[in-house]
Amino acid sequence: MWYEHLRETLKSLGMTPIPGFPCVYVNSWLILFVYVDDIVMAFHPSNMHLHREFEQKLNEHYNLKCLGELKWFLGIRVVRDINARTIHLVQDAYIDKVAAKYNITSTGRRTEVPMLVNYLEQSLKEPNGARTKTYQELVGYLAYLTQYTRPDLARAHVIHASHLTNPGQAHVESIRRVWRHILETKYRALQAQAIDKAEIQEYLTTPQDYRDPIFFGASDAAFADDVETRRSSQGYVFQLFGMTVDWKSILQRTVTKSTTEAELLALSLAGSEMEEWCRLFKGLSLKLNQTPVIWCDNQQTVGIVTKEQDKLSTKLKHVDIHQSWIRQEVEEHRLHVQWRSTNQMPADGMTKMLPRQKHIEFIQQLHLIDIRSKVQEMEK
Repeated sequence: MWYEHLRETLKSLGMTPIPGFPCVYVNSWLILFVYVDDIVMAFHPSNMHLHREFEQKLNEHYNLKCLGELKWFLGIRVVRDINARTIHLVQDAYIDKVAAKYNITSTGRRTEVPMLVNYLEQSLKEPNGARTKTYQELVGYLAYLTQYTRPDLARAHVIHASHLTNPGQAHVESIRRVWRHILETKYRALQAQAIDKAEIQEYLTTPQDYRDPIFFGASDAAFADDVETRRSSQGYVFQLFGMTVDWKSILQRTVTKSTTEAELLALSLAGSEMEEWCRLFKGLSLKLNQTPVIWCDNQQTVGIVTKEQDKLSTKLKHVDIHQSWIRQEVEEHRLHVQWRSTNQMPADGMTKMLPRQKHIEFIQQLHLIDIRSKVQEMEK
């Protein structure tokens, strides 16, 4: 009832909801998004007078508490540096809260990676209620963190989430180790960096095949890596203007019979997500002047969806459907699939736990930045 009332109020004030995104509204000068009763507005400083008028009209309907410049949202700290033209999103306070609740402290020996293994065996012992509750809570808190600001933890969450019903002591120790790593890296933040007009102009005049796209997705799969079911892990990462804006790490719902088939399913998932992003951009009147791009590190898969003679012959109907849909989108120029080596693939860490050096490279590819000094300066 609240949602319907707020929706009608915003529409009466000239805001238009974006189809498929019920919490995002726009007009000619304002982007507004809402989570329940938390409202955030984005606009150019030259339209400050219009914002004040809009805020006053909205206040006539609801008793607003206007908090000024955005600094916190849903437990996420927003760090904006006007001079450096950057915005960072970090959840250090949330991490401290969880660590204090479960008495998680750093051992002094830095954990360079979230996990050392890619698989945890099922517990064969009798369920323990207290242990299970603690484990489920720690995995749940990890899910929230992973969803909003820490894509580097997505794979660790998937591994632990498969043991929620009967975790053993080894599982509890593993999730606590992950949280020690999180505590030691609590200032790791997503970064958005403004681009100069000259850089944009140079980008627009460069042929698409010779430039990294402003917006792109990357998909990856690890064939039959789940020991118990032999299903494959898959994941994707999307970046806009150098900021990681969307990611997912999951286990495929069906067993595939080859690496190529697993990669096709992962590519199809990323393609569907790409279409959703394109709908959002259309609603925001954001034109990127490029065909949507998805990177894949499997050359055979790229050939299958881009070359007629390389089409995959399979009796698995669901695989053939995914293949046919991707080929259709590529032929209609609604999607462009490009090969990238695994070393350049930001989605690689979504399908497996990486060793130390590769994990560091993964962090760099995700554009996660340690902003300890910025946060400590703000809190002085």
